[in-house]
Amino acid sequence: MSWFRGYDLGVLSDIPPPELLAAGMRQDAEPYDVSANTFYDLQSRRLGHFARVRLAPIPFDGVLRLPQGDQPVSGKVSIHILAHASGFVVIRPTLLAQHATLPRAAGADLLHQFDRAFWVYDYPLAWHVPDSPGPVTGGVRSLMNWVYLDLTERVRGRTGSPLHTWAVEGMKGCDRLHEMAARGEIAYPFPVSFGPQIELVLPRLDRLVTEDPVRHARAVAQALLYPGDQTIPPNPVGSNQLDPDVWWFLSESRALLLSSTGQVDPCHDTVDADRTQLMEFLALRRTTLMCVQRDTQRVLTERRSVSRAQVERWQHIVASTSDDYVLDSRIGQLLAPLLRHNLDDVRVRDLTGLETQVRQNLAWFQQRMDTLSEWTGGLVGAAVGAAAMVLSLQEVVKVLLARATGVEVEKVLNHHGAVFAVIMFGLVCASFLLSLAGIRLVTSRLRPFRFRTGRRAQPAAAWRSRKA
Repeated sequence: MSWFRGYDLGVLSDIPPPELLAAGMRQDAEPYDVSANTFYDLQSRRLGHFARVRLAPIPFDGVLRLPQGDQPVSGKVSIHILAHASGFVVIRPTLLAQHATLPRAAGADLLHQFDRAFWVYDYPLAWHVPDSPGPVTGGVRSLMNWVYLDLTERVRGRTGSPLHTWAVEGMKGCDRLHEMAARGEIAYPFPVSFGPQIELVLPRLDRLVTEDPVRHARAVAQALLYPGDQTIPPNPVGSNQLDPDVWWFLSESRALLLSSTGQVDPCHDTVDADRTQLMEFLALRRTTLMCVQRDTQRVLTERRSVSRAQVERWQHIVASTSDDYVLDSRIGQLLAPLLRHNLDDVRVRDLTGLETQVRQNLAWFQQRMDTLSEWTGGLVGAAVGAAAMVLSLQEVVKVLLARATGVEVEKVLNHHGAVFAVIMFGLVCASFLLSLAGIRLVTSRLRPFRFRTGRRAQPAAAWRSRKA
């Protein structure tokens, strides 16, 4: 079983992924040469847009809350970290059956509890991380927080921090990540979780053993992915067009791979390395899209101001992680059926729909800013025109000044040159100040979210007074 979660690197985003992992990995970690695998496109491999490392196994123990009561469990998980040049990392802990001491005859209930161990933040597990005065307690997400904090603290050259307490996940997330966001170290303090992927090798799915392996695979998927929904039978991705002996099922937050035969890949600790790497890639895309979606939704909901630089950063994040062609052509044979499967399954919110929503938000912000720029440019032109108009009034000012002082118009500059210069300077300044006031007035009205309805003005003022 594997779990997936993505994190923002924040101010460390400019470090190339290979250098980032080299600076942040522990001494017992194993770097993985991404260029030696044909999963990603040749350019991405050569330029180091992706980098991977595997940490030494981390032991754990605790109890599983099974229907027959709490049962002890122990074992060790391997940790895989995938870094991308967009400034995000995906962390994948993986638990193999041969590396765990599990309760006997638990069946689907056992897998359901490992699923709950990811989503329940205070699940009774203890992760015995290295170089720590105490274990990291809680669900799998607390362990993943520790991996992320250990990586980033090492890159920053900081040691001796209480990572085992910082990493604890709560109902509202990880407090340490929000503290980092308040200091400007990261921009997105909410990691994005996909959930578990279960890989099972079941000899009963062999066509020589089972008369209808498809029906049996669907029954297993129904029990593991949709135990409470018997209305729509799950369909495998691609309907086994590529691998007749592999059944791959996906829900919105879970994945299940069934195979009649297979063995664990020694580098990736999974039965199907390609599909697991594809899940990591999709977890990366889901992370970036969700981070931008949350950010734009917060601006929309709270009516915040937004800078052009922020919109450009959003656009860069989305564009750099939503390109399917950074994968090798052979992986496209797996990706295309998966995207089609998500479109056809009414129970899954497709990543394509999320990307469309994010791009619509960004297009709206860009349109508003372009409108603002057009108005500002026009008003700046008006300010320059007003200054030019003031300079064209020199003769009028001379006549008025001559009448006021009783001097001939031709001799005004000789007798009252300083007064004339002060008057012209004052008129130019006045024209610029009036134009500036007009610019601020119009641009403030063009800022979205500056409005306040009359109905809400009085309660808002009362709330602020009580808060003060």
